[in-house]
Amino acid sequence: MAKNVGRFPEKFNSIFGVDFSGARLAGRNIWLARLETGDKRSDTPYRLVDLTCLEKLCGSATRGPALAHLVQRIANSERALWALDFPFGLLVEVMKPGTRWLDQLDFLREWGDDAYGAGLECLRRAQALGGPMHIRRLTDTETKAPFDCYHYRIIYH
Repeated sequence: MAKNVGRFPEKFNSIFGVDFSGARLAGRNIWLARLETGDKRSDTPYRLVDLTCLEKLCGSATRGPALAHLVQRIANSERALWALDFPFGLLVEVMKPGTRWLDQLDFLREWGDDAYGAGLECLRRAQALGGPMHIRRLTDTETKAPFDCYHYRIIYH
């Protein structure tokens, strides 16, 4: 049997799970969980050592400062594995044909802090296709997410 079955790979001291939100008050809706290896003599391979709202960690619920704090926290971590619960891309249907993933970042950068405006642009593009205004990714459907990734209730509230 493998030495590390049910244990952290030896290169990680912690595993962080991030319940993500892109909401206007993202810090209030983002939660960070930290696991560490459990007692080697027990059947519990991991133990939850911390569960904290990002707003408490960074002192702000506002999206910009909260996300900047999260990025810095990830960048400064050592020997840590980070798991974030969101897909890292927008729908190809609302992007120009041939758009690559890095082009999606450029699209978002053009909108700056106006996530609501970016969402409206995605709606406009979806309408131009002649189908539904709110197109869901396969992952949205499979996980039964209540909204698509550019829905105003996700990016604005």
